[in-house]
Amino acid sequence: MFQLQRTSRFLPTVYRCCQMSGAGTIRQAGGSFGKMEAAHEEEYFRRKQFEALQKLHSDQIHQIEFHKHQIKEHQEAIKRHQEFITNLEKKN
Repeated sequence: MFQLQRTSRFLPTVYRCCQMSGAGTIRQAGGSFGKMEAAHEEEYFRRKQFEALQKLHSDQIHQIEFHKHQIKEHQEAIKRHQEFITNLEKKN
């Protein structure tokens, strides 16, 4: 019984120490350091989002160029096949 009382007395303290939250301890404290930390986090995530959008834009441009190149190659292949067919028809 004594052991249970002693353990139950420390559980709230242990629980508070182990609690995980979304914000860091500096942000939780508030004040100018908390505001500065929040601003740095927001800037970091804005920068990451901007970089992701830039990469997406760049990838889309590369895909457009790739498909234009593929279209050109296919048109050349169609032209070669048509010439081959016309040459076969001339020989027959």
